[in-house]
Amino acid sequence: MCRAISRFDSIGAQVILVGMGTPEESTSFKEKFDVPFQIISDPGQQVYRAFDLKRISPLGIFSPIVALKGISAMAQGHTMGLPQGDVRQLSGVFVINTDGQFVYRHYASDPSDHPDPDTILEAVESSA
Repeated sequence: MCRAISRFDSIGAQVILVGMGTPEESTSFKEKFDVPFQIISDPGQQVYRAFDLKRISPLGIFSPIVALKGISAMAQGHTMGLPQGDVRQLSGVFVINTDGQFVYRHYASDPSDHPDPDTILEAVESSA
């Protein structure tokens, strides 16, 4: 991830994370995991709705695929704390250029669905 952070910095990309936690929880998360990006607190999930991010079904949370991805992540050393906020809320990744146009959109299909940093960086670099 350090390599990706320097690439974001070198091309002048501004990365902003949005989380459902309170400002205090977001600050704690940022410090605990040494997150180098700005975090916006959205406990009311207004940003999630504005970006039309979906929620996973109650059964989807417990699907075998999601469970296997979670086990795989833990085997790679990724740990998770107690869930906070809406555990059914899915995430997304958006790249918006300086003209306000979306040049990349990724809507998560399950809680573990995140694009790799290189994919996001390619979208940022192609929009510059």
